[in-house]
Amino acid sequence: MRHEIILSGAGGQGLILAGAILAEAAGVFEGREVVQTQSYGIQARGGASHSSVIISDQRILFPEVLIPDILLCLSQEAYQRFYRSLQQNGMLIVDRDLVKVDLDRSDVQVVALPFTAEAEKLNRRIVANVIALGALAVLTGVVKPESIAQALPSRLPERNVPIALEALGIGTQLAKAQMRVKT
Repeated sequence: MRHEIILSGAGGQGLILAGAILAEAAGVFEGREVVQTQSYGIQARGGASHSSVIISDQRILFPEVLIPDILLCLSQEAYQRFYRSLQQNGMLIVDRDLVKVDLDRSDVQVVALPFTAEAEKLNRRIVANVIALGALAVLTGVVKPESIAQALPSRLPERNVPIALEALGIGTQLAKAQMRVKT
């Protein structure tokens, strides 16, 4: 199985870090083939940014995401830029408070969850990216949440790991609740 994933939003939302965590979770802790790239605008904060991750059970011969099957958007600009590229029957995951979805496509599954609002409840808006990763893991099955938890300590300062683990748990619970609603 091969997954092409784009994590997108504004600079400062931690999506480059989220891509690195996702790639490490899949590659190091699940033994899968992984390619991770990133792009961000000229502004460090507020400009567009995205991280592309390819996760595969087989060797990756072409290391660029062309038609993602999973798209995470944490800003309206990111949504506008990437949603048209989402593969048929792909999954679009958005922050419901930051992204207004006006899809002209019926072939995409849309999940809107309150990532930033939940992060604000922790008084740490910056952990919205980890909350989103937890939800993405549960909703897509692309990696196990436990693998993301294992990857966090190598990507974060030690003092931030406990709050990130809490955020990861919040994201997984949001996704599980969403899945119960759908069934």
